[in-house]
Formats: sequence, structure tokens, C-alpha cells
Amino acid sequence: MAFLDATLWNDLQASEAINFKRPNALGILDAVKDSTAGVDYIPPSRIAEMQRLSSDRAIQLPVLKDQTVTVVTTPSFNIPSNLPESANYSFTAYDVFSGFRHYPAVNDNNQIDSKWQRNQVMMNVAEACGNSIETILAARLEERKTQVLGFETQVSQGDGTFAFNTGTDTLNVNKAAQKETMFYNMDELMNANKLGGNYRLVTNRAGLAVQKAEAVKYGANNDKDLNALGFMPLDRLYESNNIAAGSDIFKGWLLRDGAMGVIENFPYDFRMGTEVAGRKWSMSDVELPFARMRANIYTNSQATDATALVTSGTDSNLIMTHFEEMAIWFRFYVVYRYNENLGTYANDIVKIAGLTS
Repeated sequence: MAFLDATLWNDLQASEAINFKRPNALGILDAVKDSTAGVDYIPPSRIAEMQRLSSDRAIQLPVLKDQTVTVVTTPSFNIPSNLPESANYSFTAYDVFSGFRHYPAVNDNNQIDSKWQRNQVMMNVAEACGNSIETILAARLEERKTQVLGFETQVSQGDGTFAFNTGTDTLNVNKAAQKETMFYNMDELMNANKLGGNYRLVTNRAGLAVQKAEAVKYGANNDKDLNALGFMPLDRLYESNNIAAGSDIFKGWLLRDGAMGVIENFPYDFRMGTEVAGRKWSMSDVELPFARMRANIYTNSQATDATALVTSGTDSNLIMTHFEEMAIWFRFYVVYRYNENLGTYANDIVKIAGLTS
């Protein structure tokens, strides 16, 4: 087995990465990935096809558009035709690519252990890929956020108010409304807009500190029954370093399960496990850390003169040595529910802001 191999990611799952790298919390990615289980609008057969689809082809999903049905009060042979209108929609594939090169001989004359260094680099690359994926997902959430939302004024909490700003397409929650019943009111708001279901909320770091403190302070057997108050479970609250609160207490997105998801794609040679002259194409057996997706993995070994890596002198270990490299390619579709017109119909992705007053 090559020193660098896709199976190294399996072993890395149980190891602790300790270096100066300070990884980001990738709550957007986590929320969308966890939401993927709710993607029930794509048949399993189509998902399997998307996982192997070439970039030269596109998946088209048929849908029935919203229908205005004619209903009359006089029966006759003049029967309303009420013919449906259909449409198709498809998804875009995105590519996030990185990798690293490792020279085992360098560490033979170095204080840093070769395998330890390799593992740290692997984790750093995975974290950087996760950040790139999250940037893509944040842009898609921004594109798919609802542009209309009704009934928000009906879910006020006494002096607390919800108000949808049509200029920024943001649901603003004033400070008085940011109580333990905030999540219940969000749920009622989405039900009123015919978009009921299970929701997740992702915000900036510490954006929901007060609400989470309530969850820790009060249990089912304490003064408040948070379940009865509709408190969103902690495993549905996410934080991301890639969301800036600005002048607000929190900003983020509320999204229904399945509102957005990711489906990995694996090109031919990676699926087939092709091996040619020391080069190997494969798919990771596990989801990679941070990115939370399986990756297309390419490994290569090659002889080289690596003396240029050390500037303090000539290391004889590097005159006739080798390097090993690994390419890490995440190719994935971002999927979402069909919405005939975001400017007319409320969507199940809501941009939200918690105000300071």
C-alpha cells in the first residue's frame, strides 16, 4: 500500500490534530449537510444517477407549477378543463479541489515526526476545503432566501415583534422578541406561510448564547418546560465563523429540513479505482473532517531531487528521494426545493437577524 492512500482518512477519524491552526466552526455546512436527509423531492434513483453524472449531462426534475383551479357554482356539460402546466429544473455541480505533497525523507533529519506532520497537513487541507464549501453554500442560501413573508406581525410577543424587511429580505426579530418562545413563534410563522416542518437555525458564533443558556438552565423538570414552549433542540442550532453579526446580536438563516442539501459526485476513474503506474484514483470510504463529504482521492508517487527544500545546506537524504502527493476533490450538487417564483411565493429558507433593540 502506498504511504499516501485514501484509507488514511479512515485512520485519521480517531486521531487528535494538534497544531497552531485554529479551525473555524462551519455551522452553515453542518446545517445544510444535516438537512440533506430531508431531500425527499429527488427519487433515490435520481440521486444515484447524480452521484455518477458527467459534467456533460444534467439531471432534469419535472414539477407541476402552481395551478389556478376554476370552480363554479352551476353544474353543466361545460366542465372546467383545469389543465396542469409542468416545468423542469436542475442543479449546478460545484468543485472544491486541494491536496498536498509529502517528502518523507525530509523528516528523517527533522524534529517533526513524518506521520504526525502528514496528519496535521491533512486536517488543515480538509478544514480549508470545508471553508470553501461553506462559502458556496452561504451564497446559495442567500440566493434562495425568501423574498416575501407574511403574517410576521401576528407572532409578536407583547412588546416583542417580528418584522420582515423587504428591502433586505430579512426577518428582523427585535430584542424583546428574543425570548424562549422565539423558536415557537418562528415555527408558527412558517406554518402560517404554508411551510410547516422541522427547521434548523444557523447564526454567527455566540449569536444564540442567551437562548442556549436558557436551554442549559431550564430542563423538563425545572421552572420552565422548554419543550412546551417550542424551544428548538440544541442539535438544530448551529454556529459559523463565516457569518458576521455586524451591528446585530445575531444573523443567519432559518431553513427547513430538505430546503437545501448536498449530493456528492464521483467521476468515472475514481469510482472504478483505476491504478496506472503508481497513480491511483479512489473515493474516500468516509466523510472527510470539516467538509463532511466523501471526496475523490488521487495519489501519486514520484522520484525527485528535493535538495531545494532545505536552504541551510545540502541534505544528502534529498538528493535522490521521492515525494508522494494526494489530490482531494469534492464535487457536489447543491439541491433545493422547487419554487416557481421567489418574488411571489414564500420560500423555506429565511434570512434572519436579531436586533439589539
